[in-house]
Amino acid sequence: MTEQPGTEPNDVSAAFDLLRDARRRGVIYTVKRNGRTSVSELARRIAAWQSADGDDAPDRTSVETSLVHAHLPKLAAAGVVEYDREAGTVELDGATRDLDPLLERTRDREPTLVRAARTTNLERALET
Repeated sequence: MTEQPGTEPNDVSAAFDLLRDARRRGVIYTVKRNGRTSVSELARRIAAWQSADGDDAPDRTSVETSLVHAHLPKLAAAGVVEYDREAGTVELDGATRDLDPLLERTRDREPTLVRAARTTNLERALET
């Protein structure tokens, strides 16, 4: 059973539901590392990461659409990010601390995604 939007991620099921999707984890990794980030920059990084990981390469526009219509509203409803739809920016909100132990466990298993979130030179990070 999926938790309803607005559920705080201190509930284990809600936390796992929030982190189940790699794009949502990518948003959190990126914003945690870089601070306020534009939606277009998040989409660029996530599309590049998914292309480098060998998945069907999504284009940046389709990634941005999924972020705007699904992932960012879900993260915002849970209090993980503040999503300013008008400005097209995302920044962390207080509930991210509740997810930190789970994110620590996933970081080691997603090195390409974590590198893409971390660096200002995205192309060079994905080559390593």
